[in-house]
Amino acid sequence: MHIVCLDLEGVLVPEIWIEFATRTGIPELRRPTPDEPDYDKLM
Repeated sequence: MHIVCLDLEGVLVPEIWIEFATRTGIPELRRPTPDEPDYDKLM
C-alpha cells in the first residue's frame, strides 16, 4: 500500500486566510503563524 499526502493550502491553492481576512475586514487574520513568535498572542 502506498499513501501520498499533499498540503493543498499554499501549495496548490492560495492561503484561505488571506481571502477570508479580506472578505471579513479582519486584517489580523492575514498574519501567518511564522511571523508571530508568541503563540498565545497568535491564538
